[in-house]
This record gives sequence, C-alpha cells and structure tokens, in this order.
Amino acid sequence: MGKIAVIRMKGKFSLSPKVKKAMESFRLTRLYSCALVNDDASTRGMLQSCKDSVAFGAVGEDDILLLLSARGYSSDGKKLSSSKKPEEIKKLAAELASSAKTLADAGLVPLFFLAPPRGGFGSRKEQSPLGPLGKHEKIGELLPRMA
Repeated sequence: MGKIAVIRMKGKFSLSPKVKKAMESFRLTRLYSCALVNDDASTRGMLQSCKDSVAFGAVGEDDILLLLSARGYSSDGKKLSSSKKPEEIKKLAAELASSAKTLADAGLVPLFFLAPPRGGFGSRKEQSPLGPLGKHEKIGELLPRMA
C-alpha cells in the first residue's frame, strides 16, 4: 500500500464546507502543513474534493525519510533527528512506506510543518504543471524545497 503526501497550500477563508471537512479529516489546519495518508478510494475522493487547496502526490521511502529527518517530531515533542539515530529513522521510513501503519501508530506527531518552497511556486493559483495545486507527479521535487 502506497502513501500520499498532502500539503495545504491555501488559507482558511472562502473554502466550501465540503473542503473544510476534508481538511479537518486530514488534520491540515495550518498553511504548509503536510500529512502522510494511505492511498485508498476514500482518500482519493477527499483529495478530489479539495484539489484546488492542496498539493498531493505519491511518495516513496526517500521522501518519507527526508520528511522524518528534517521535520519529524516524536509524540513527546522532541525532534526526531536529535532523539533517534539515522539508522533508526531510515528503518522507520521503510516501515511506514511499505505498510498501512500511520505516523501516530509509530509514536510520532502525525503532521509535518513545512516552510514555503525555496525558489518560489511559479504561478501560485495554477494547477500542477504550472503551479503547486492539485495532483503532482513530481511531489518529490517540491518536498525537498519545503523541508
């Protein structure tokens, strides 16, 4: 089962109730917050409803490792890179990428709080080929610029 990274790209105002409900279910309450979700039919339906407010795409083990080492926190509030060894983080990333296990099951904060991308967005309101919104085939290129 694969994982999808969902990044909130727009603020709280002028969103429909359906989109707000989808954002709440992903726990995306702040701008540039990122969640890792399992790739299934219900998740894809929620992503389709909020595609004009988020960027999303399939991630692999390397992308999960980058997020964990740069922006991951344990549930007690300590930065993951300072509390665990790099080998342990790599093992955890492989485990998360290959199974349906979530970040909360692994004892981690279920969100990553990212920064705006270095180098900018391009056109901020455009869909994926020109801007950051919608489904990204190359989300792996956006994540390192934001981590």
